[in-house]
Amino acid sequence: MSDQKVRFKKIFDDNYRRLLFHALRFVQNDEDAEDIVADVFADLWHRMDSLDLEVGGIVAYLYRAVSSRALNVLRHRNVAAVRIETLEAINDRCIEFVDSHNMEDDVFSSDIREGLTRAMRELPDKCREVFILSYVNGLKSKEIADAMDISVRTVEAHIYKALRLLREKLKYLTMSLLALFLTGL
Repeated sequence: MSDQKVRFKKIFDDNYRRLLFHALRFVQNDEDAEDIVADVFADLWHRMDSLDLEVGGIVAYLYRAVSSRALNVLRHRNVAAVRIETLEAINDRCIEFVDSHNMEDDVFSSDIREGLTRAMRELPDKCREVFILSYVNGLKSKEIADAMDISVRTVEAHIYKALRLLREKLKYLTMSLLALFLTGL
């Protein structure tokens, strides 16, 4: 084993558990904490040649890196939560609009329904399943995570991905939707 590998293994063995507990203080989620620490060690491995720190300096570097990544995860959670709340509010408004208008008689409704159905079928399986549980069945992210045995963060990532892909696939419907909404005013 090379000197670099031996040095890295020693640093890893000496610090992994403490860094994991340090990350848990921030994110309070085992999966997120493990991801953070793994990312920090992966980054350390790639930078071992360029880092010229003594053992104490590397430990300080690792703690700073874990803290920084944990704070980024918390910031991302807050942004994702606000984004999901906004999307849920938009979805509620759309449902209210649809309920208050006779969409069956509308010329555009079959095109929109067809396009949405086709676009949803093209989503990756897990993404589609999470999207349907959220937007069709009305389950909250935590309920979906529990039902599918995945993390809430993964659920939010699937929802974000589904919405992004649907937005791309349904760009052509924008004018139809705009006309639909304007005729309903």
